[in-house]
Amino acid sequence: MIQAERQTAPAALQKPGRNSLLVYAGFVGLGLLTWLTGLYLTGQGNTGIRIFGPEEIGMILLGGVGIWLAPRTGFPDLLDARIPDQQRFLCPFIIGLGFAGADIAVFKLVMHPGPVTEMMPFMQPFPYSVLLYGSGALYTDTLYRLIPIPVLMWVGGKLFLKDAKNEHLFWGLAVLTSLIEPIDQLITDSPELILYSFITGYAMNLLQALYFRQSGFLAGLMIRFGHYTLWHILFGLWVELLN
Repeated sequence: MIQAERQTAPAALQKPGRNSLLVYAGFVGLGLLTWLTGLYLTGQGNTGIRIFGPEEIGMILLGGVGIWLAPRTGFPDLLDARIPDQQRFLCPFIIGLGFAGADIAVFKLVMHPGPVTEMMPFMQPFPYSVLLYGSGALYTDTLYRLIPIPVLMWVGGKLFLKDAKNEHLFWGLAVLTSLIEPIDQLITDSPELILYSFITGYAMNLLQALYFRQSGFLAGLMIRFGHYTLWHILFGLWVELLN
């Protein structure tokens, strides 16, 4: 699907549009709201609340560098009008749901076949979970893609290749950066789970990088949003309601 879409992909703009910068400023605001909400809930005596703090907000803020560099290194702008909404939002979101569905199936059939009687470590109370994992998705994709890929393409392309939009450089960075999360979050319960965890984690990260290249940062982000919506938010809400 990615290859078919890339054949008709528009050329990237040379600089981010004003609306794109406003949207990204809204993302920073979402991080701030998540932080303040977490502090409020903790102050009200809610236990187990995971705080999205200043360090994570700072990382999202630094992602503005990636937003600025992305169109200059061959990526579509955040809101490039030439990218269809289906390609930017719907298709990647469904892909993310698919990865989450597979994770839930493995979790329930292999890792935890009995009833889930309490919130798991990857869950948070609803509706705070919407803020936390929405901001968490932004933080993770900023850390693994939005900052390193455009920045390294800009630096490497300018200094060595004299081409900041070089496709070979992008593919090398996509392949390498996609290894970080699956290695960092590898499930080590058994050889089979190690293999499943690495393959699915790597596949999702690589697809995010490809959608980022094809349709802009929001498209890659929507894959993670789809995954987090089902795996963290809805699965957590289901467990919360049952107990």
